[in-house]
Amino acid sequence: MPTRWAALSFAVLLVVGPSSCGRQASEQTPKGPPSASATPVFTEVALQSGIDFQHINGSTGRFYYPETYGSGVVFVDYDNDGDQDLYLVNSAALPGFIEPFEPANALYQNNGDATFSDVTERSGAGDHGYGLGVCAADYNNDGHIDLYVTNFGPNTLFRNEGNGTFSDITDLAGVGDPRMSTSAAFADYDGDGFVDLYVANNADVPMDNPKECRHGDVPVYCGPGQYEGVSGVLYHNEGDGTFTDVTRQAGVYDESGRQLGVVFSDYDQDGDADLHIANDTKPNWLFRNDGDGGFAEVGLISGVAVNPEARPEAGMGTDWGDYDRDGLMDIIVCNFQWESCRLLANQGDGFFEDRTFLSGLGEPTYSTLTFGTDFLDYDNDGFLDLFIANGHVDPNIGIIDKGGPAYAQYDQLFHNNGDKTFDDVSTESGLQRIRPRVGRGSATADYDNDGDLDLFVSNNNDRPNLWRNDGGNGNNWLSIKTVGETSNRDGIGALITVHAGGFVQSEEVRAGSSYLSQNDLRVHFGLGTLAVVDTIDVRWPSGIRQRLENIDANQFLVIEEPVDERP
Repeated sequence: MPTRWAALSFAVLLVVGPSSCGRQASEQTPKGPPSASATPVFTEVALQSGIDFQHINGSTGRFYYPETYGSGVVFVDYDNDGDQDLYLVNSAALPGFIEPFEPANALYQNNGDATFSDVTERSGAGDHGYGLGVCAADYNNDGHIDLYVTNFGPNTLFRNEGNGTFSDITDLAGVGDPRMSTSAAFADYDGDGFVDLYVANNADVPMDNPKECRHGDVPVYCGPGQYEGVSGVLYHNEGDGTFTDVTRQAGVYDESGRQLGVVFSDYDQDGDADLHIANDTKPNWLFRNDGDGGFAEVGLISGVAVNPEARPEAGMGTDWGDYDRDGLMDIIVCNFQWESCRLLANQGDGFFEDRTFLSGLGEPTYSTLTFGTDFLDYDNDGFLDLFIANGHVDPNIGIIDKGGPAYAQYDQLFHNNGDKTFDDVSTESGLQRIRPRVGRGSATADYDNDGDLDLFVSNNNDRPNLWRNDGGNGNNWLSIKTVGETSNRDGIGALITVHAGGFVQSEEVRAGSSYLSQNDLRVHFGLGTLAVVDTIDVRWPSGIRQRLENIDANQFLVIEEPVDERP
């Protein structure tokens, strides 16, 4: 049942100018708030919640390259009623597909009672392109969140009209990239108060003369190395409903990658949004925002481009989060089978340390093939745990690699022990109570507003999973929604630092993460048994700082950016 909402828009500390609210890096083992002992369990409730959706990849037995990649999901409060709705991406027919229906994306409205209703038809958001990913933000600052869908083919921007309907304004906005786009993310990289858009592109995949690949006599999907790479696109928001392609002048044009996962974060705490891109079989990129409208690619020198053996891996899903509670945003990026998910700890000096095996993530993620990747505090103990969605890319993998993983795989959940290590709790958390599926995009949100984070997984050519968290709210929590005034309307890029009982947590508002997907824009903090937050510091994208004091736990808090009253 929904808990109480509160809105605060005052500031007792206001400073203009970019700086950090987070702590500096520390080598000490972080301590967390005291916690209740109950162990949360996840229950799969998609169908019983009204989500009657089937992903169709359009496969015909011809092994077309795009079939194995989709699809994504976004939690989004499109109707501003305080609960999280769901937008699910579907694919489409490929040559030879003869089913008597046309797959389409779907919008599910949250009814406020932990159930959903399909409102796709009346909303006008049921895109029929070959969908892959989705992200959401209020790009025109009108108070209504909009949707951007990536396709194999022209992408689509849906403007939210504020009356329950969406309009396709792709051509007007100038963001209909026609290539094979995968993940996308919004961020105000130049601090002008409007969110810009980065769209990842994977490869040039011609369909008029498709490639055919085999493993001996067994047909398989061709790997990304069989196709020429293409650059992603950075669109600058002009503030008038249109975008301009600034990829080259911003320094992010590069055709050498095979882009999949994309997520923004101010990793160097200089007040602007930097960009991490996971590349399939190519070195990953870290584009450092230089604050003058341009970016510098520092992936190799920072330690995020390749594994410790200096080899690139099959980067897929990725996320930022302060897993070790030192005030700095760390990176998780997940990969192909026989490649562990990489945990890269931010050292605060421009460099990252690979802690994959020191953290305990190396061995249990080695044999899986992972797409969806999310940091979340599922048990509200004040430390970010890790969820990953698994599934192979080739239905014939059991024939090709008899000792390897299956095509359908179980998803995994790792509990953060608070000492920079993780334990695999996939079995005891309930994630293996149903049959394994071919996991792709994943997202987190408190969809039932009961104080703990739930999970959604989009499965390739199958039904999705909605995992309801049962018991995470045994500990206290606080959920924060930001509303920008000088900054962009959603407060995307805001850094929120929570001080409670001597414990400190930092998180950012982000639009676009994981793989092809996006989490709830509300930022969730676990508080253990602490019932009061001493202070909340917000550093807005505008540079304005705000402090709130003595905030009760267990509420959804709306923080409005103070008006900048400088002359």
